[in-house]
Amino acid sequence: MKIVQQYWKKARPLTLREALEDCVVGKSERGKSFVYKKYYGYVMAVVLRYISTEMEAEEAVNESFVKVFRKIASFEMHADESALEKTFRSWLARIAVNTSIDLLRTRKPTSFLEDTSDEELKSHTVVMTDRLGVEDIMKLLTRLPDIQRSIFNLFEIEGYSHEEIGTMLNIPESTSRTYLTRAKQRLRKLYIEEFSVSHNIHS
Repeated sequence: MKIVQQYWKKARPLTLREALEDCVVGKSERGKSFVYKKYYGYVMAVVLRYISTEMEAEEAVNESFVKVFRKIASFEMHADESALEKTFRSWLARIAVNTSIDLLRTRKPTSFLEDTSDEELKSHTVVMTDRLGVEDIMKLLTRLPDIQRSIFNLFEIEGYSHEEIGTMLNIPESTSRTYLTRAKQRLRKLYIEEFSVSHNIHS
């Protein structure tokens, strides 16, 4: 009976809690494999909001998981299963965001801070009441310069303040605000261009 129980325990899929405990206590590859496979797509989706090239995104994802397994003992596991899933995903996302930003900062500053001029955007500025759909924004984000895309994500999606973003990117708080404004203007410009093309095709 004991052998059957042991076999059943090994054969059935792990729960998230068991996998995390296995990573911390057992330190076996089974727990790590579960976490990696289950959340690879999620972490990749987070990273792709900041890094557009496939090779660099893959590098950031793998580096994120290295950090996750290195720090996993510090993650506080919630007693409630649904809350555990939610808090773990948030923890993963935070590590993925920081890893992506670190990777971007290793590039030459001139490459990271390369931007669109104010003059180029002025003629495309749209009133603030214009609404962009979430799916539309996520598709268009990949076409923004790195600095604009990163600040838009950090402020609008991750909820960081301009002061925190300035610290993360080593730029003045005012610069973060300027780039966020430019990112929104650029998104509206791209959205109008996409909508016009689509409208012409279907008209």
